[in-house]
Amino acid sequence: MGGGEVKQKYKTALCIIAGLAVGAAFSKVEFPGYKHVMAMVRKGAEAKPVYIGEGGGRQVLALTVKNLTDSKEIEIRMDGASIESWYPPVVAMPFSRVPSFEGGRFSDAAGKRLPVYVTFNDDGGDRKIEIVDSTDGSIIQTMDILRGKGDERQHH
Repeated sequence: MGGGEVKQKYKTALCIIAGLAVGAAFSKVEFPGYKHVMAMVRKGAEAKPVYIGEGGGRQVLALTVKNLTDSKEIEIRMDGASIESWYPPVVAMPFSRVPSFEGGRFSDAAGKRLPVYVTFNDDGGDRKIEIVDSTDGSIIQTMDILRGKGDERQHH
């Protein structure tokens, strides 16, 4: 093995280590008014608590919702909130089946991972996100929006 190959391997290892260090550092950064939450949606599951911090004002929740139900049409709703998604994509790739999205409602969503943005003004009151089966109107699961960090209430 030549000296050039050894240097290249060290450079590659250094880049990987630096990338992991930067990723680990930024994973703990929190921006006021923005929170990312991942949720597995199951019929009859307990309400999931979502902690938004102590500040008020405009809040954006970026939800990654994994639909583990057989429901093909689900709706995400919250009183006084704007519900958005990046579905349908700007460019539809051939042979890919992505859910359609309109007015907080996803179609063809069974078993899919759904990107959702919930924007609302936090006035300090109780808030709840409901995930609803659009075919029969039944609530699949809820998410309670709570103030605080939730560290003392979460399992480690």
